[in-house]
Amino acid sequence: MTVPRRTVRMLCAVAASLLAAAVMVPPQAGAVTYTSAANTAAGDGYVAMGSSFAAGPGILPQQTGSGAAACSRSLNNYAGIVARDTGADLTDVTCSGATTANILTSAQGAQPPQIDAVTGTTRRVTVTIGGNDVNYLGSLGTYSCQTSGGTSCGTVDQTAINQTFEELADRLVNVVTAVHDTAPQAQVYLVNYFTILPDTGTCTDVPLTADQLAFERSVATRLADATATAATATGATLVDLATAGRGHDACSSAPWVETYRPASGRVAYHPNEAGMEAAAALVESALGTGPLRAGFTRCAGEGGTCSFSGTRAVAYGAGTYTYETATGSTVCANASFGGDPAVNVLKSCYVAGADGPPGYTTCAAEGGTCTVPGTRRDLAYGAGGNFAHQVTSGSVACTDAQFGDPAGGVVKSCYVAEAGGPPGSTVCATEGGTCPAAAGQPVAYGAYGAFATITATGDTPCTNPTFGDPIPGVSKACYTFAGGPSGYTTACSDENSACAFSGQQTVAYGARGRFTYRTFTGGTPCTTTAFGTDPLYGVSKTCYLTP
Repeated sequence: MTVPRRTVRMLCAVAASLLAAAVMVPPQAGAVTYTSAANTAAGDGYVAMGSSFAAGPGILPQQTGSGAAACSRSLNNYAGIVARDTGADLTDVTCSGATTANILTSAQGAQPPQIDAVTGTTRRVTVTIGGNDVNYLGSLGTYSCQTSGGTSCGTVDQTAINQTFEELADRLVNVVTAVHDTAPQAQVYLVNYFTILPDTGTCTDVPLTADQLAFERSVATRLADATATAATATGATLVDLATAGRGHDACSSAPWVETYRPASGRVAYHPNEAGMEAAAALVESALGTGPLRAGFTRCAGEGGTCSFSGTRAVAYGAGTYTYETATGSTVCANASFGGDPAVNVLKSCYVAGADGPPGYTTCAAEGGTCTVPGTRRDLAYGAGGNFAHQVTSGSVACTDAQFGDPAGGVVKSCYVAEAGGPPGSTVCATEGGTCPAAAGQPVAYGAYGAFATITATGDTPCTNPTFGDPIPGVSKACYTFAGGPSGYTTACSDENSACAFSGQQTVAYGARGRFTYRTFTGGTPCTTTAFGTDPLYGVSKTCYLTP
């Protein structure tokens, strides 16, 4: 399975994260609640529940506030990334070490059962749970300790693990049922665990015997199966990190999880930054919303008709977008896209180009072979704005068998990334240097189409320990963003001046990749007061219109 990508990460689309006020879910003790950087529907509360694979121990910056440190909860876990990208009001109660009981009935230290965070206004819930019920990470750590000659390693009770599996699917069903008891309209997303072990063999930093590998692979398979069973039984949406993570295991050249011997401050066998970015991309794909990808051109305002040749991806929204694939034309309206991605804001439609992603060149037609130059690059396969991506090297078959089929019934091609940063970015530091940045702005790190991004807390070291390594063996750089967000490229006013226009238009207000959106008639002051929030404190901002 290939992973959907966003531009400022391992993608080909500019991720514009935007700030706006919205209804907040009442916070639970030990939870972090914040409004993310995009427009959202009033009452569209998002609750994140789960164990350490959801919390993000070792991924900086960690959350602050009551209970966050005890739970080792990162601001850049997948829920935090999704909230910033999609505009959901997030209440994050994920906690390292949690079991299904800690979600349903049992306090975890000072943190009450996670289900207490769900309210009648909750509309989306992500859950990654079950691994601690069956001692998945614990048994991996114990076996690795034993095999590497450690002391006080403990033991693994395989009988107890096997017995727990007999009831694990029911425990997961109970979690989904409990959510719906409180929030009947909520959609639950069961996000399973990344594949940690390679399909065959192992490596030096994953010290397991053949018998231990066989047992742990069976644990991973049964955990994924139990999650899938619960999703089917309850109508929850399965977000399949286990399948997507194959080829990104702890022994791979582009891992999404740490080894048994991670760098200082990291946590063995847990997701790294690249893993959390990939998880967020998969969750966003399941949600059906996200930022506007690079290479899309405005084709109609809300209520109009977007016309084009062939079959292409079309985005609909303002700041946050819903995507559909259409042939020839589509009406630019909520009904065509299955809902309203940006409530109370005038929206637009944008259509993908007919060729490859911006910054990529054609390397093979479908059925041919693409020869990737250099050590490693991102390779895109698809057509009309629908692409699957792989960071790879050498000769690669340009086929559905290699990538999956991102654009069914359409003739596709392979495209290879060229040098340079994400669209709309400029270099702020080379690898090993420091990128000057304001707290709150996105900074991308990588090369040749493969990028990791973080939200800066200030000047940012341009290093693998800060970002993870999105493209191993290649010299990288850091990039920041200037100008307006995708879809809003016409500057109409600097901050504290007047943005003048006729009729009704949606205006983007912000700077450096952080924007908020609001609809006005006949113009607006370009001020924080007019927009109701400051998307990037301490930085001079600008107002932008659609072209």
